[in-house]
Amino acid sequence: MSHPLDVSYMGVYTIWMNDIGMCVQRPQVKVVSQRSGSKPHTRLAEGSVQPDVLGWEHCMNAICKKLNIPKFDGVETRWPNHRALCLDICTWGRQPHPFSDTQKSTDAAWHTMTAARALFRGDTKEAVDVLKKASVDHPHLLFVSLALQMANNNNGIEAKSKETLDFDAAVPSQSDPYLRAISSVIATGDWNSIANQKSLPLRDRVYVAVRHFRDAELNPWLRDQVSEAIKAGDIEGIVLTGITDALVDILARYVTKFHDYQTATLLLSTCAPRFLDDIRATAFRNAYRAYLQRHHAFFHRTKFEVESTKRSKHLGRPTILPAGRQISLRCVYCDAEMSLQASSSPNLSRSATAGLHVGQAQPPPPPKNTSGNPFTDKMVAAGVSCPNCKRHLPRCAVCLEIVGLPNRQGAAQAGGAGNFPTFCLQCEHVLHLDHARQWFGRHQECPVPECRCKCNFRANPELNYH
Repeated sequence: MSHPLDVSYMGVYTIWMNDIGMCVQRPQVKVVSQRSGSKPHTRLAEGSVQPDVLGWEHCMNAICKKLNIPKFDGVETRWPNHRALCLDICTWGRQPHPFSDTQKSTDAAWHTMTAARALFRGDTKEAVDVLKKASVDHPHLLFVSLALQMANNNNGIEAKSKETLDFDAAVPSQSDPYLRAISSVIATGDWNSIANQKSLPLRDRVYVAVRHFRDAELNPWLRDQVSEAIKAGDIEGIVLTGITDALVDILARYVTKFHDYQTATLLLSTCAPRFLDDIRATAFRNAYRAYLQRHHAFFHRTKFEVESTKRSKHLGRPTILPAGRQISLRCVYCDAEMSLQASSSPNLSRSATAGLHVGQAQPPPPPKNTSGNPFTDKMVAAGVSCPNCKRHLPRCAVCLEIVGLPNRQGAAQAGGAGNFPTFCLQCEHVLHLDHARQWFGRHQECPVPECRCKCNFRANPELNYH
């Protein structure tokens, strides 16, 4: 973030194009953005307007200094701070040592990958050193390191005639994309062939393009790569789009191909609806919630709801509205909600009817407490008895104690779950939550005598309901 811009979760393409949903025309650049963001105002400070192209460059400079990103040392460009930030984005999440020590010594792919990435950064010396050290266990890499060193000594690695040499037909290069990339650089010095080598990960290709392509060449190349990612549903395209509107297009195709709502939902949960307002993002979220509900993953669904609401905060306020109330606790005798005020409240008669369904008969007036029993008043104040008809909550079918009273032993053993009621939707018998877990861990039928309800019946026992 840099005033007035919030470029959180944006990718290489959106940052390079200055795309937050409002068109900003760069000098000598034909197209800036092909689409409009759905909520561009959320990426601007309150009361501010989007800066011009020079303002963007100043903001990128401030972000690079804040993150200690090295200065850009690649091709000549008018936007070095943009390129420096884009190169840093391409390295996010990259493991410095993706294999174990035994794999490093037995697998040449790790060494060629490390050398190729050093070569992409412009550090030819490090690439040669890596290949030389690896040649002890993999002798064929010695010749690659010698060829790379000779190419570097001959006025650096420059673009040569493609007819000079072509290592792409070699058998080792065909099985190792990074070795093929190194051989292509040695043979031709053509970075364009590396950027278009489909066998390489997209973020490595983007790194090469951002570092070695000129401004006029980089714009159409990035647009083409975004279009291909959208067409193929390739979620590797997140390095280009970030979590923006273009990623929703990619995920729409991805979900169509693989029906993986979970990946799409978890990716978008940080920015939708915080920065995005797309009906497809809402559809993915609802489908994922329904999936968790269908497989009885109630705790996971609740945790997803809470965490995604926290991550949706913008300017300190969550953008995901809380879900409507799904459960209401009513008295089984008078049908009044248990959240009503005490019977002494003058608004009790009006409040008692607030929870009734349309067309439902009016409940009888609450009986007056003529006995003057103080125990009843305490039960009402504790929330154990109905404030309307004064009848207490049902008893647990296992311990026969009133549900809602402090179950100190059960609460200590179950981490506070002893006070929570749980009930069967079919037979409507009630148990303490910890007692229900203990009972149904060994039985399927209801613990109430002569009740043959299979409360714990599992239609698909192979599924994990925990």
